[in-house]
Amino acid sequence: VTLRVLILEYINSPSSRTTHQLGRFLKNVTSMGVGSSKQNTDDRDRILVTGRPAMDRCDNMITTSKYTIWSFLPVALGEQFRRFANMYFLMVGCIMAVGYYTDLYESALTPWTTLGPLAFVISVSLLVQGLADAKRHKSDNETNNFPCVILRRGQDIDNEAGAERETSILGGKDVIVNIAKSSVNSSNDGPETPATDAGKKLQAKIGFQKIRRMDIRQGHIVLVKNREMVPADMVLLASSGDSGSSYIETSSIDGETNLKLRTSPHLPSKLLEHLRPGKSMKDIAESPDEDNDIGTESLEQATMRVARVSTLVYPNGTSAMKNPNYRPDEVHEDEQQPKRSFFERMSTGVHGAAGRASMGLHNMADRASHTLENMVNGSGGNDILEFLDEKYVAALKSEAPNPHVNTFSGLLVLPPIDDDDSPFEIPLGAENILLRGAVVRNTEWVIGLACFTGTDTKLVQNSFETPSKFSQLDVLMNKTVLFVLLIMFLCISYLASMAVVSNGREFDNIWYAGLNKNATEPWPYLPDLEAPEWTPDTQNWIQMFFLYVTLLSNFVPLSLYVTVEMCNFFLLYLVYVDVEMYDDRTDTRAVARSTNITDLGQIQYIFSDKTGTLTQNVMRFKRCSVDGMVFGAPIQKQHPGAEEEEADLNTAFHPLRRLLLGQSVGDSKEEEQDDQFPNEERMTFNSEMFLRVMSLCHTVVVEKDLDLSGNIDASKSVASHTSSTSNTKKYGKKMFGKRDRATSEMSANSAGYGLEMVAENKEAEFGANRLRAQSTGSVSLVSGIQKGKDGAPSGFAYQAESPDEGALVSAASKSFGFQVVGRDSSGIKIKCAHPTIFTDEKIVEDIKNGCFSPVKLASESSSNLAPAKGSTGAIDERIRDPSAQRTETWSIIAVNKFDSDRKRMSVVLRAPAELGGFVMVLCKGADSAMLDPNVCLGAESLVNDSSRDSAALNVVNEDYDTGEEAEWVLAQMLGLQTHLGEFASEGLRTLVLGVRFLTEKESAEWLEIYKTAATSIKDRDAKLTDAAYQIECRLHIVGATAIEDKLQDGVGDTIATLENAGIKLWVLTGDKRETAIEIGYSSHVLTPKMHVTEVADKGASFVRAQCAMEFMRLVKSGHLQSYQRSEVDQSDDGFTVTNVLFALGKCRRSLSRAYRRQIIHLRLCFAKILGMDCSGLEEALESIKREEDIEKSIQKDVVRRRHVRDRAEKTIQDFLNSPEGQIYKRKKGLNDTTASDEMTGDNVPSVFAHAKSARELLEKRKSEGRLPAQEVRSLSIAQLTAHEMDGDHDPSFIDEDTLSLNSFFPVTGGATSDFDKRRRTVLERLFAVDRDVRKGRLIKHLKKEKRAEALSSPQSHNAAEPTTGDGPRALVIEGAALKHLLGDPELEELIFAIASSCEAVIACRVSPRQKALLVRLVRHNITPEPVTLAIGDGANDVGMIQEAHVGIGISGKEGKQAVNASDFAIAQFRFLESLILIHGRWDFFRQSIVVLFSFYKNSLMAGCLVAFNGETLYSGQPLFDQWVISSLNFVAGFPILFYGMFDRCLDKDYIRRNPEVYQASRENELITNRVLMRWILLTFMHLFVIYYGTVYLLTNGGGVSSAFKGLMVFEDPDFPGDGEGGDLQSVGTVTYSCLIFTLALKVLYESKSIINGEFPPFTCSKNSGEGFASRMAYTWLAQTFGSIIFYYFFLFMYHLIGANTGPGEFSNYVSVPHHVMFRRSVNWLIMIIVPLCAMAFDLFGKVFSNMYYPTQTQIHIEIEAKERALAKQKNSRRSRRSRAPENGETNNNKTTENSVPASA
Repeated sequence: VTLRVLILEYINSPSSRTTHQLGRFLKNVTSMGVGSSKQNTDDRDRILVTGRPAMDRCDNMITTSKYTIWSFLPVALGEQFRRFANMYFLMVGCIMAVGYYTDLYESALTPWTTLGPLAFVISVSLLVQGLADAKRHKSDNETNNFPCVILRRGQDIDNEAGAERETSILGGKDVIVNIAKSSVNSSNDGPETPATDAGKKLQAKIGFQKIRRMDIRQGHIVLVKNREMVPADMVLLASSGDSGSSYIETSSIDGETNLKLRTSPHLPSKLLEHLRPGKSMKDIAESPDEDNDIGTESLEQATMRVARVSTLVYPNGTSAMKNPNYRPDEVHEDEQQPKRSFFERMSTGVHGAAGRASMGLHNMADRASHTLENMVNGSGGNDILEFLDEKYVAALKSEAPNPHVNTFSGLLVLPPIDDDDSPFEIPLGAENILLRGAVVRNTEWVIGLACFTGTDTKLVQNSFETPSKFSQLDVLMNKTVLFVLLIMFLCISYLASMAVVSNGREFDNIWYAGLNKNATEPWPYLPDLEAPEWTPDTQNWIQMFFLYVTLLSNFVPLSLYVTVEMCNFFLLYLVYVDVEMYDDRTDTRAVARSTNITDLGQIQYIFSDKTGTLTQNVMRFKRCSVDGMVFGAPIQKQHPGAEEEEADLNTAFHPLRRLLLGQSVGDSKEEEQDDQFPNEERMTFNSEMFLRVMSLCHTVVVEKDLDLSGNIDASKSVASHTSSTSNTKKYGKKMFGKRDRATSEMSANSAGYGLEMVAENKEAEFGANRLRAQSTGSVSLVSGIQKGKDGAPSGFAYQAESPDEGALVSAASKSFGFQVVGRDSSGIKIKCAHPTIFTDEKIVEDIKNGCFSPVKLASESSSNLAPAKGSTGAIDERIRDPSAQRTETWSIIAVNKFDSDRKRMSVVLRAPAELGGFVMVLCKGADSAMLDPNVCLGAESLVNDSSRDSAALNVVNEDYDTGEEAEWVLAQMLGLQTHLGEFASEGLRTLVLGVRFLTEKESAEWLEIYKTAATSIKDRDAKLTDAAYQIECRLHIVGATAIEDKLQDGVGDTIATLENAGIKLWVLTGDKRETAIEIGYSSHVLTPKMHVTEVADKGASFVRAQCAMEFMRLVKSGHLQSYQRSEVDQSDDGFTVTNVLFALGKCRRSLSRAYRRQIIHLRLCFAKILGMDCSGLEEALESIKREEDIEKSIQKDVVRRRHVRDRAEKTIQDFLNSPEGQIYKRKKGLNDTTASDEMTGDNVPSVFAHAKSARELLEKRKSEGRLPAQEVRSLSIAQLTAHEMDGDHDPSFIDEDTLSLNSFFPVTGGATSDFDKRRRTVLERLFAVDRDVRKGRLIKHLKKEKRAEALSSPQSHNAAEPTTGDGPRALVIEGAALKHLLGDPELEELIFAIASSCEAVIACRVSPRQKALLVRLVRHNITPEPVTLAIGDGANDVGMIQEAHVGIGISGKEGKQAVNASDFAIAQFRFLESLILIHGRWDFFRQSIVVLFSFYKNSLMAGCLVAFNGETLYSGQPLFDQWVISSLNFVAGFPILFYGMFDRCLDKDYIRRNPEVYQASRENELITNRVLMRWILLTFMHLFVIYYGTVYLLTNGGGVSSAFKGLMVFEDPDFPGDGEGGDLQSVGTVTYSCLIFTLALKVLYESKSIINGEFPPFTCSKNSGEGFASRMAYTWLAQTFGSIIFYYFFLFMYHLIGANTGPGEFSNYVSVPHHVMFRRSVNWLIMIIVPLCAMAFDLFGKVFSNMYYPTQTQIHIEIEAKERALAKQKNSRRSRRSRAPENGETNNNKTTENSVPASA
């Protein structure tokens, strides 16, 4: 009502007051959401109104920190008290305080001796955690406050306090949108087209407001600039690209660095029919009523188009879903059409669906504007009010937030054009959405509708809450604390019981302690004194129990966690300064972000990402196979443990550029004299076709490279290139100005190709063009252009859907001169300077008539006997010559996209008119798909899995004219098969390339089939696949490519070393299965001898059946013995230890849940009374309920394994009996048994078996004298290479040419006694290209008897060698297949059982959440839980990094998300070797001894207190002073602290040479039961020696002496008592001193390396080498200054405090050090002998253990010592030899010239 009144008042009186009132009201209703329907928050129906922020949904804030200012103390303290020791000391301190300050019981020590150090320790830990979380808060603030830009009404920006515009966009000016569309301008300053007054008033100013990223809400329209991160998940509405398309990089989401194409939503055909035909818009202000029909638009145009269907123009608009005509359940015929990809839409001859969306949205806004204009100029205000009330705006219906990054489902509903029409529904998919975390690339700007923000975004949905990781050492310490507490409880119970019994028995004799039942009885022996206040009863058992708790509180070492933390910090510093983990290329150090460094010493599983972690994100074309020859040097693949025989797999190869060499000709007189390019300068047929497939068979587009510089200058943006209106000229130099369509022919986004056949050219025209090409050397001469880094024209870049395509196109341009320069509606434009066979009129005529034989031409062009002509230099000169360049435009008829079933893609092209205009099919795909007999010609020559007679390969095929052609095809195909195996063994990504020539009739017939399939509504994809199958047959194979996904430096060696260390590696990647397998081979995760089981997503039943079959195979083969029937059928009843432990575990968990439930209910009651938020407590109750549900599924191990096996057997049987299983068996021709074998990985991958058999077959044919023609050409090329090297090559530099020649050299060695060299001919010795022929190693060269033996036992080499399943196994599984397994406990255990039996596991196409779930799967299915490590470099790896015990982030190209979430950050994968094997192993050994020694230290002291209480009637009297007791953790802490910092067990080099030594730490060698028992036994032995060697010697007469002659100083015969030493303080000090000396010797004895340092540590020499810090003798400093001297210093300082303040409650320790140290020499004798006697037990025990029961570590220590001794002896002998003169003296004692020692 208010809106009606204000609008009527505005129309009647358009004053400034009414304008202000109307604007303010609209602002208020916009912010309040008035006029809009209530948002449906149901996850199944999420609706957004375009331009209206949804304030009831989450904001865009993301938090990675663990604490807030309010939760820091409670949460951090809770984490600190997760450590049992801290909780223990807190409880003991409280018990001490109660006993000390009350009369309930007595406390043996003051509480501050415990609470004070505890508070200090916890404060330091809290400070460290607070500083670490402060860094996270800082990072979060930077992320959340990053400036972003949204589109908003200018009035709202002006009226909001603090709002500001983005000045870098359009100079901060608003875009003015006239609702009546009578005036449109980009600023208030420009001229306006005349309009009515009412029209001028109804204008909307759209501004670009700068806001914080966290303030973006769902419904906001967001603008993102190039190279900026997408701030929220948003639907792409417009962009600066053609047809509204945009490129993004999603490396931080899925790890893939190749750019991905995203398009704007497109409209159905019904909407397009209602659009008026438009014309090109040169200026919207001059032609306001015309439609924009261009493919690209400026920022102003896009803003106006989007604003006219959103609340930016109609702030009170209603969702189009509220339209009465909207029927969401109605499906129109046009809307049933499936969505098509960008390239398919381009092939329709229209500008693309995204362009239609742009036109549709724009035209709908125009029609609405015309309606409003008519109302304003016509009937007046009432019509305007009615129009505003009924105006509908676009709305978005989307799916609920979910973690699936590769899928999206949504619906964009646009308002109708006419009132009677229903709104238009536009389906949205994954190609229309930009995800948060993606980076906009090569696109100047994009505009999108924010649909998910903050925690709803897919990136956050895939993340996990940052866990509080607990290291395995912490778990071990907690368990040890519990064990010590158990011993302590037993000791305290024993002492309390003995105290009660002793006090009762001796009650009458301990009157001196104030105990007497007769309260009036006076003091015995002193009857004259008044009777004291007698205590009638002794303390009870409970009181004595608490007394002993306070006395023996030091049983648990307080210094344990302090020492461990200090050691950890220093060890982390050593990681940081380790130069071996420093990457000088990126100036990156290894950084430790967590203290769980000891877990690095126990790693059992490593989960690694692939892209950016194992690889460098760089695809390179490395090798190829053409004409049966290999071009390109092999990849170095030797690694530790590789077998020597692998070196023989490499065949002879040629440099890559030799592929461009001309044909070999026999007689040059036969050539045509008018041909400027004779045959010898042309490439072979296969070579040219190979390069044409590389440069033409792809979907690569050429885009202007906007990423040439990090910061794009606004003045140099695309907007400044074109400007036709005054407004554009005015702002042409500003960023995001108006621009016209690019006129360059190299623009890729204008690419499009129609389905129509290109009209056939006239023969005369072709002939003239052919003659012109022959005479000028090019079809269309153009000037040469400079190439970019990827081979694209300068200033442009190739954008490919897959990195493989990009690598092929780039290599074709950079290496071979076939440069793709553009892709548009006319086709693909390439530039090249090489002569082509298609200038031969006869060849073209044969192609059109169907008489052309590619096999014949290929064999003739590469089989002649003359030497190869041409040189690399001449070829390079021709390529660089601008006059030789020609442009060819190949028209695209159709594109058959790659799919997982066909495993190939093809393109149907028409040649340029100048080359004849014929039609050809170019195809590339996987070898298994391309070398199929139904696909390619000559497949019968290939080795396959079936056993066939080798004689069949000698049959001449009818397709070939002569036997020579058949022989050539056989050699080429077998060579190709051999080369594919070689490429695969190197881990290269292979593709096989083929061509087919079509006649006009064939192309026309197939095109009709393709058109029918492309325009069909139902089963469109299946029909397109069938059409592709029809055309992709009878292909002529021209070669194979090998692309290297380059590994990081040292990846292969590192993986091999980790494998030898006993660590299993799982590779988790988002790449496709084939790519993951190839990387597995290149990184040596997979080996050619492994039996690979590939689990692809072929449906839930198939995947489960395949896994079940593999599981049963492993069970029956003995790999999974615990699942064998004899094991699982055992009875699970009876009173056994296993059943008792299982029952106790269930009982413990049940009690825990009951206790927690009661506490939560109590807290919930108080929270409701106080009116507090109870959601967290209710969630905790739900969590307990879920635990109860999980508990019901927990079964005994035998029962669980029995169910898993039964489930596997049932799954197999159900599948084989199902219709799907029957179809599979019929399709493969299998029975139940063979079907099981077919579905599992019992065989070595066929590519290796086939390659080996093909190689053997070729060798056999050579031995029979059948030398292939390819070998002659190969030798010719090698001779040309040698000739060029003789003239130009620098012998000091080894390049690929030299390596290629080396590949032809014969191999030395081998048995030759069976051959008769006299049977070699002269020609064979001089000219034979094959080394076996040249060296006389054929069958015909054998000696007579050997030759007869060889010929009598022929072998068939055609069939692949049979293999068995006993070798190493590997599992490759897809993420889509995992979805059918994860979530079911039985299936999870089944798949893990398979994986645990494999040496390698690769999971491909896995989402970030699945990566984390796989880590969790390993952790939860192994008992005891293994220590896991996850390493990655992208945001998609954060989940598994946080889930694993140790997370490693790599500072790579995919951002810092993984580094920020990791525990350690390194720059290269190879640094993992040093981090795990060196630092991890050393640190675990160090910290293990630190933990053991800490418990040993305190147990030894507590044992002395326990033993002494037997002498005090169990009164609780301590043997030592209370503050002396507290000093133990300090005076005995430095030696073990320095041990934990510096001790080394085995040297670095030895560990690297013998990585198996890591097994000792991985299996927890130092904390086994045997070692623990040894430490416990030694504790008792040391306690016995120390206590009885001091207390008994000094108390029972040994220390009570009045003789003054024994005094060391201060002798005084008048005071004989000065020599007494039997008092409590003196005896306790001597015993304590022996204890300190023993602990110091114990640390020295446990040290594996004594650091003696260098003397003097201080030096002024600049060339002294190591600095002061490295010259210190840390071992002796810790023993002397850190322990012994510091101990005496403490005693005397303690004495001085008591002497100055006087004896009191704080200090009773006065003059004791002087008396003990200076006046009794026997004390020194005891303090020296007793520790040595104690350590004798260690000595004897160590010698016995090392001699009869040595550990693996001890064995390696002895081996290393022996190696050092031998090396020292060799160096000594070498030094003596070097000092000996080379020339001795002559007989006449004349000295000759002295020789210089070798050491000089």
